[in-house]
Amino acid sequence: LEKFQCKNGDCILSSLLCDGKVDCKDKSDETIMECNKPGIACPDYAFRCSYGACVDGDATCNGIKDCIDNSDETLSRCTGTSQNEHTLCSKSQFNCNNGQCIDKGKLCDGTADCTNGSDETFIQCGSLPCLQRLFRCNYGACIDGDLKCNGVSNCADGSDESPELCRDTDTSVDFTSRPTTISTTSYQPDISDDFTSRPTTSRPYHPPTLGYCTRLIYGCNPGYMIRGNLEVFCDTRGKWLNIPVCTEIRCKALHSASRKAECSYHGEYVPCTSSVLPGTVARLACRISYNQDKTLFSVTSSQVTCNRTGQWEPEPIRCIPELSLSNLTTKMHVLACGLSSPRNVPLIVNGTLPHITEFPWHATLYRAESPSSPKKFICGATIVAERLLITAAHCIYDEINRKVQDASTFHIVTGNIYRDFDSPLHDIRIVRKAQVKNVYIRCTYLGLDGNYAEDIAILEIAESFAFTTTLIPICLDFANSYNPLLEAGIFGKVAGFGRTAVGESSFILQAITVPYVTLQQCKSSSIQFETEKYITADKFCAGYTDGTSVCDGDSGGGLVVQRGGLWYLGGIVSVSLGTTQSGGERHCDSYAYSLYTRIFDYMTWIHNIVINVGAQKKPPACFAS
Repeated sequence: LEKFQCKNGDCILSSLLCDGKVDCKDKSDETIMECNKPGIACPDYAFRCSYGACVDGDATCNGIKDCIDNSDETLSRCTGTSQNEHTLCSKSQFNCNNGQCIDKGKLCDGTADCTNGSDETFIQCGSLPCLQRLFRCNYGACIDGDLKCNGVSNCADGSDESPELCRDTDTSVDFTSRPTTISTTSYQPDISDDFTSRPTTSRPYHPPTLGYCTRLIYGCNPGYMIRGNLEVFCDTRGKWLNIPVCTEIRCKALHSASRKAECSYHGEYVPCTSSVLPGTVARLACRISYNQDKTLFSVTSSQVTCNRTGQWEPEPIRCIPELSLSNLTTKMHVLACGLSSPRNVPLIVNGTLPHITEFPWHATLYRAESPSSPKKFICGATIVAERLLITAAHCIYDEINRKVQDASTFHIVTGNIYRDFDSPLHDIRIVRKAQVKNVYIRCTYLGLDGNYAEDIAILEIAESFAFTTTLIPICLDFANSYNPLLEAGIFGKVAGFGRTAVGESSFILQAITVPYVTLQQCKSSSIQFETEKYITADKFCAGYTDGTSVCDGDSGGGLVVQRGGLWYLGGIVSVSLGTTQSGGERHCDSYAYSLYTRIFDYMTWIHNIVINVGAQKKPPACFAS
C-alpha cells in the first residue's frame, strides 16, 4: 500500500494524509504545505479545510471538530461561532494566520506548529538571522546544523535533505568553520508565454535580476489556470522556489457508453469525444437502453455550458440502464423469473444450471502472472456500473506479502457460461472481456490476520461496458429503500463456477438459491468448526447444512435479492464456516453455512468510489468512508 513519510521519519498510510485528523506524531500530515499540493484534490461531496484537508461535507457546523484547525465549525453559516482570525494571542505567543496561538519559540524552527503552516513561511522566516552552527532552510528557518542530510526532513520544506545539498555530504564533523555569508548571486526567473506578471505595463516585460528574499506573484494568461502556489520566492542560493505551471482550461469529454453529446463552440460544431474549451455548449441525450438518472440530489440538465473554470454547468445528466420491470420482462423474459430447469450436469454442490440472462450482472475474474501467461480463473464478481465491479478483497490480496496484487494482472469476462477465459464455446455475440485498471479496498483489510473482516474490493476496468439485454448492472440500494434488505425468511441467488459435488471446480456456470440465516443460528453452527471468529460485524450467514452450498471458486460472487421487481446486491461470497481436507488440501465444507460480506455496511464507501470514478477522479487505492 502507498505510504506517506512524516517529517520525523515515521510512515503512515497515504489515505490518512490530509484527512482532518493528526496521524503523524509531529502533525506533518495535516499542514498547509502538504495539503495544498496539486495531488490533494477534494471530491465534490467533501469540505476542504482552510489548510487544505478534505473531510466529510456533511460534517460542517455539527459542533464537532473535524478539521484540525476547526475551520469546519467557524464558517459564517455556523450559528453561535466566531471566526478564528479574531483569536487574541498573548505577547509570548505567535498568532497563526488561521487564528491559532503557538509559543513564539516555535516560530521558524523547521516544524510547522500552526496547522496551516503559517509559522514556517518565507514571509515569517526569510529575514531572520541564523547562528553559525545552525543550518538555514531555504525559506529562512534555522535548525541544528547536525540535522542536515541525516535522512530525515527537519526543515518544513525538506531543504535540509535536498539531493543537491546531500549528494556529496561528508559525514565527518568539522570542529571549526569560517563564518558564512549570504551569497548575493541571483537569477532571472524563467517565465513562459502562458504566465502574466503583476503589475503589467503597456511596454514589453523584461524580468529584472532580483535578489534574495524577493517575492514574485504569478498569474496565467486568459484561458489558462495555475497549478501550484501563486507566490514564488528567491531563496538563499539564488534559486526560485516551486515555480507553478499554467495549464489550459478545458472541460472533460461528455461522450460515454451511456450518453451521447453534440457540442458547438461559437456556433460551430466541435467533437465532444475529447475535452473542450470554455464557452462550448453541449446538448446531451441518453443512448438506447438507457434512461436519465432521476435520483441525483443536484439539478441536472440536458444542455450544459463549459464555464471559465473548466466545469460544466449545470451538472450534466447521468444515464443509467433501463431497469424498469416492464422493460426487463419485454427484453429479458427470464430475468425476473425463477431458475431454469435443472440440467443433468455436475453443479455448484447440488445447485442448478442458469441461463446467462438470469445473471446479466455476473462477471468472472481471472489472473495472469505475465502478459503471455494463461489467464487462470480466480473468483466471481458483480457489475455495479459501466466501469466498476464488486468482488471479495481476498480474491485480489496477496496473503504472503500482505498487499494488493498488481491490478493489471487481473482480467474480467462477462456473459460467459463456460469457465475458461479462452473457451471456444463462448458465444461471441454475448461474451465481453476487459482488463482491470485499478483495485480499491478498505485500508484496514488484513485478510486472514483480520479474520476476513471488510472482505470487499471494487475493480475498475480500463474501458467502459456497453450495457445490453445480456449485460446489465445489479441494483444498489443507495436510497436505503429496503432496510433491512436481508432478514429471516428472505432468499437470495448466487451464481459461480465453484466446486461441485464431485469435488472439482465447475466447467459451466451454476446457480443456487439460499436462505438468510439468523446470527444466533449462524454462531451456533460455527461451534463445531471453531470458526466463530470469522463472523465479524460486517458478515451474515446464508445457505443450508444439507450439502447444498456455495464453495471454493464462488468467492467474490454476489448474493442478489429481489425487491420491487428488481434484483439488488445484498452480499458478497466471503468464506465458509466449515472446511474439509481432501488430497492434502483444505476445501469448504458444503454441509456448513457460508459467510457473506453485507453490502449495506459499505454503501457510503461504494458510493464515494462510484462518484469519484464517474467524475474521472481517481480515489486512493485504499481508503475508508
